[in-house]
Amino acid sequence: MRLYLIRHGETLWNEKGLWQGITDVPLNEKGKEQARRVAERLKRVDAVYSSPLLRSFETAKEIAEKFGKEVRIEHDLRECEISLWNGLTVEEALRRYPYEYKKWSVDPNFETKGLESMRSVQKRMVNVVVKIVAQERLNNSSDVVIVSHSLSLRSYICWVLGLPLNLHRNFKLDNASLSIVEIESKPRLVLLNDTCHLENT
Repeated sequence: MRLYLIRHGETLWNEKGLWQGITDVPLNEKGKEQARRVAERLKRVDAVYSSPLLRSFETAKEIAEKFGKEVRIEHDLRECEISLWNGLTVEEALRRYPYEYKKWSVDPNFETKGLESMRSVQKRMVNVVVKIVAQERLNNSSDVVIVSHSLSLRSYICWVLGLPLNLHRNFKLDNASLSIVEIESKPRLVLLNDTCHLENT
């Protein structure tokens, strides 16, 4: 089985460099075009899963419609809860909440009101992907799309690679990027943050 891990297309908040978390921001026009491009990139899809957030669902819907599938919403594919600094730039968040921002950035177990720990994100992401894989094996699926978010997907990829969770900051996932995990005896990453389908957008 192959898991096509796709980060949602661009939103206005992405364009402005603002933290979004679970704020429900839709795709902007560029993001809609990115969603169309990533859908065209895929050649076969047996199932499409998405975070409940609109930017993820809109991206997933483009893919699902191309292959005549329905989008299956999984709540645990949502982005990390960071409402403490939603709508702020990195610089503004660091200035207003220096302790919380620095602590959360280096300690995967740190959480406080308005901030979900990255450990919590990783745990729910791993659990929901394991559930999806089990379900799709019963359906004899070979190509499964999962549309989610940067922090959530990076936390899962760290688990696949056996990396300490705080190393999720050592790589990036661009909007509408494609990463692929093959599921055999154990999952392995075969593609990371590929965006060749977005050239000239």
